[in-house]
Amino acid sequence: MKNSIVLWGSLGLASVLMADSSVYELGRVEINEKSDISKNPSLEIVTQETIRETEAKSVVDALQSVPGIYTDYAGARGETKVRLRGFSSTRVPLYIDGIPIYVPYDHNIDLGRFKTYDIGEIDVSKGYVSPMYGANTMGGAINLVTRRPTKEFEGEVGAGIFSGKGQEQYLTLGTKQELFYGLISASNVQRDYYKLSGDYEEAGHQQGKKRSNSESKDQKVNLKVGYTPNDTDEYSFNYIVQRGEKEQPWFAMERRKNSDGSWKDGSGMYNRNWDWADWDKTSYYLITKTAIKEHYLKTRWYYDTFYNKIFFRGTPGSPTQNIITETSEYDDNTFGGMVEGDLQLAKGHLLKLFVSQKYDNHKDKNYVDSSNTRYADLKDEGKTTSLGAEYSWLMSDQWTWTLGGSYDKNEVTKAEYRNSAGTQILGEFPKYETNAFNPQTILSYKAKEGLTFYGSISKKSNMPTLKDRYSSKFGDYVLNPGLDSERSTTYELGSNWAVNENHYAKTALFLTKTKDYIASYSGVSNSDSTLGCVGANCKQMQNFDQEEHKGVELTLDSYWSDQFKSTLSYVYIDASIEDSQTKDAKYTTDTPDHTLYASVTYSPFYSINITPVVRYESERYLSVDGSDKSTPHTLVDLRVAYRPVKSFEVAAGVKNMFDKNYYISYGYPQEGRNYYLNVRYSF
Repeated sequence: MKNSIVLWGSLGLASVLMADSSVYELGRVEINEKSDISKNPSLEIVTQETIRETEAKSVVDALQSVPGIYTDYAGARGETKVRLRGFSSTRVPLYIDGIPIYVPYDHNIDLGRFKTYDIGEIDVSKGYVSPMYGANTMGGAINLVTRRPTKEFEGEVGAGIFSGKGQEQYLTLGTKQELFYGLISASNVQRDYYKLSGDYEEAGHQQGKKRSNSESKDQKVNLKVGYTPNDTDEYSFNYIVQRGEKEQPWFAMERRKNSDGSWKDGSGMYNRNWDWADWDKTSYYLITKTAIKEHYLKTRWYYDTFYNKIFFRGTPGSPTQNIITETSEYDDNTFGGMVEGDLQLAKGHLLKLFVSQKYDNHKDKNYVDSSNTRYADLKDEGKTTSLGAEYSWLMSDQWTWTLGGSYDKNEVTKAEYRNSAGTQILGEFPKYETNAFNPQTILSYKAKEGLTFYGSISKKSNMPTLKDRYSSKFGDYVLNPGLDSERSTTYELGSNWAVNENHYAKTALFLTKTKDYIASYSGVSNSDSTLGCVGANCKQMQNFDQEEHKGVELTLDSYWSDQFKSTLSYVYIDASIEDSQTKDAKYTTDTPDHTLYASVTYSPFYSINITPVVRYESERYLSVDGSDKSTPHTLVDLRVAYRPVKSFEVAAGVKNMFDKNYYISYGYPQEGRNYYLNVRYSF
């Protein structure tokens, strides 16, 4: 592992911890406040309190409490993600303070690399998604809102250990002065391995209970400075640098065969031995808010970079296991801007206008180490433009209507291809553009104080990525530059009900129909080597006829007493796929029918919190023909926190308490029982 970007030796001398840091208001996109008529009643918010009580160290962990969200694991890439109502992360973009930060090339992002130490809240939009987010929010949007200091001097310091020789340290310092504020946050998380369940039986390339090739390190620094010349205006510059390394765990289950005798998992995945020597992300962004009489002008300007280097090594367990056979480098960046205006047309009438443009640049710098063959740098570039508007009308004390929409356009501006040896750029593929109009509306009715009903209809789109169009995926796929955009229509009915002062219930019924769904199709014939795979049994990303997701979400938050509170949620999703050309495409993958989440926080004394968390997930299909399924599983976590004084906390806990052996991607069993111990101090 490379040297730390922070001098962690000095961290133990610090004696500060951010305790009451507020949320960075400029980082919010959607509003859920009573005073704002454009508030979205369907918005879900993960608070800092929930993050701490459930010991959610990563964004993936924090999102488990949101109904409709569950873990997704890309075993072939060792990436931990989430799905929202069945939609993958490529259809649910990730933002930090409203800035899009997903990887330009394929819109994927490894959420396991994003820690929560500097997060103030997480906002999740599902059915109705504000047009102010921009393009590609077909499945929803997730916005990580950072912290903003509120005191003249405040801070937080913490450290801990966890199973697998893991350790964590973090430090946050902030100041709020009359005309400016500043914040710096730094964190380091690393481990040597993670342990599998005691019930796991050795298979594949895995030996023993220590997960092979599972070492990781994540380091992050977040710097924020702001200028507040008056009560209404604010100008803030943010700099976030992440430096990561990780190993990809090896295939660890029995190989299986298709009916024709071929290996179902493929030899490439089975023998994959990858190390991410670099997983580096850097973000620079400027957010401004200026009052013009009773109106506001808000802007976001950003430059976001992503660099990774992957070492491909020999077959696990063979003499070539540690020999680097090939190196892959991605050197990507995105830059762009957003301008949003709030116009108070009259009392009870609010109009928001929005324009954004972003430029995505991808550079592939592969080379073969064994033969010292350097491939030519391959470039793909694209531009996305979005024009949006949102009108909110407070029709009466009971009725509020919001009508929004956006026009989005994606243009491929460069798409190079190499010769068969990979050493020269021969030319460019045809360049395409796609566009979509995305109207949305939401109507809410306040039946009485504490009881609101709402209904929404949203038509949204997702543009094909550069990878969808132009990647042969190691020679297995035929390129398809002419892919169409995915288009969905979502209908949602919901309610927010304060049953009494101690119980708060939320319900949502939803139906999403998606046309031109982009997915992998097998059995494609191709003879043109410039388009990737050659032969009669290639794969290709294609537009399928239709995919449908429908279901219900039920949540009850209860505050039984000063010492006892609970959260209970249940989600049912029925997902199906229809396609006229693929007879075996019967099932949507990675979508469990039933999920259940329950947490309780009990404080027998003011100084002690006891928080058990239970999560249940039914089986999910892992292949469209239904031949592969995961197993249902129930996971139980327990956290006990002790505060001898208000500013100091010691927490210990166990996750996967009953050591459940389970997987959500075939070949990649998940972590078994694991423990942690940490301390935190604040003022």
